[in-house]
Amino acid sequence: MVSICCVSDSHLGYRHRLKLQRLRDYEKAFVDSINKVIELKPELFILGGDIFHYPRPDPRSMYIFLKKILEIADSTEIVICIGNHEIEGHLGTAYAPIFSELHKNINVLTTDNPHINLKIDGEEIGVHGFQYIRDRKVAEETLIDISNEVDENCHNILCIHQGIEKYIDPFEISIKTLRDISNKYDLILSGHLHKHQRIEEVFDITPAFYIGSTERISFNEWNNKNGFLVFREFEFNNPEFIEIKSADMGVIRKILGKKTPSEINSYIDTIIRENIDKKCLQIVIEAEIRGDYLDILQDWELRYPEFTILDVNVIPKTYETDVEFTGIEINRRLLEEYFEKTGLKDRKDLMELCIRLYERYS
Repeated sequence: MVSICCVSDSHLGYRHRLKLQRLRDYEKAFVDSINKVIELKPELFILGGDIFHYPRPDPRSMYIFLKKILEIADSTEIVICIGNHEIEGHLGTAYAPIFSELHKNINVLTTDNPHINLKIDGEEIGVHGFQYIRDRKVAEETLIDISNEVDENCHNILCIHQGIEKYIDPFEISIKTLRDISNKYDLILSGHLHKHQRIEEVFDITPAFYIGSTERISFNEWNNKNGFLVFREFEFNNPEFIEIKSADMGVIRKILGKKTPSEINSYIDTIIRENIDKKCLQIVIEAEIRGDYLDILQDWELRYPEFTILDVNVIPKTYETDVEFTGIEINRRLLEEYFEKTGLKDRKDLMELCIRLYERYS
């Protein structure tokens, strides 16, 4: 039975919000995904791009990737697609093509090498694609050109890392172009979009999927499930999505009425305590503040250091009729009060520097 595993968008090396723990989260998620792939013993392993977050990966990230990929290479054919994060700006170069020199079973898709033909358990399999291309016209022309070269007498898989119309804006591949070439393939896979989902607009012709990611790179993705795809016996319509352990993340947005700073502080504190299990938590509160905005606490991360990221934002809700400008004299006492209310009162050196700069240049 031929099985195919597909992993994408691991973003090794990314330090989300400059947090060291987030750097480790991406590593753990990637290693967890590869360990699960190894357990499944697939005949073909496809990486959909953005293995790394930066085009020049740090040594630790490179070591982790190479160590894990070589663990599987002896027993599995590997195909790698190059994502937008791995391409060196205007140079259009990437480290990924070098990986094909590491092992005979590692292959990298590029415009110079867009067709990888494999024979697995007596089955002919063609994996086709190219590196991320930012320019829409060039991306679509490249897709059409390589599709015209596909030998339709075997199982053909298209693997790209591109934005597709209706799923992300701006996009590089239109729905029309994708539909026009879909009948050339038995399966279409794409990296780039971090939410695993079907590409419905071509599914009536060919099964097509965004693979998904192994870890979230922003709070906009907090509700995404992280994992990878498994296809068995060329049943491409209904892959198994295997979830992997990623960092717990949550976003809470609330609109409050008229509240005093004390009431808002108490409300935020309650929310944090109720979500203490979320290692990355964002809270956005919108309220009519009846009092001094500076009396709303700003040092939540210091109060709850057990969070990797604790992002609290209080947005004052105002109305045109409520807008009123009051002249306030800025002086030493006001700056001292600001440092006290924002939880920075112990940073006396910084406070004195700000006061000196204000007195000198105001």
